[in-house]
Amino acid sequence: MKQSRRNFFLIWGILISATAALYSQSGNRVMYVATRNAELKSSTGFFADTVITLQYGDQVTVVRENGKWMEVKPARRPSVSGWILSNSLTSKRIISSGSGTSASADELALAGKGFSEEVEQAYKRRGGVSAENYAAIDAMEALAVSRQDLYNFLVEGRLNTGE
Repeated sequence: MKQSRRNFFLIWGILISATAALYSQSGNRVMYVATRNAELKSSTGFFADTVITLQYGDQVTVVRENGKWMEVKPARRPSVSGWILSNSLTSKRIISSGSGTSASADELALAGKGFSEEVEQAYKRRGGVSAENYAAIDAMEALAVSRQDLYNFLVEGRLNTGE
């Protein structure tokens, strides 16, 4: 009885260790950029220097994770590594039909999130959003604030700089 109990705990311990090792290794996990553009940073933090900018659908390999940040290597430039917010990535492979598509990168990004022309039209028919509201949203999306202006605003207001 003691021998079988000892064997049970030995096997159980080996299984737990193997499972933990599998989950702690992210090095070979392939993911894809799920946003229109994603900046690959030199370190974790919003104001870290940008190494390169990745595009929607770019494939990356996860090197390691640190909270909400992932260190990755882009498939198109494997000699480069940097940090990206994990919510900018998806494990779902993103396939584009190449140059034959008439969709813009913005439309592809929205479609990847389940929003399409048909969904937009159905929403408009239900009275969700008028054409004027879409124009206002487009105008807001066109606004741009430089990183330096944003940083100065945060520092002058004694706000957290997100680092």
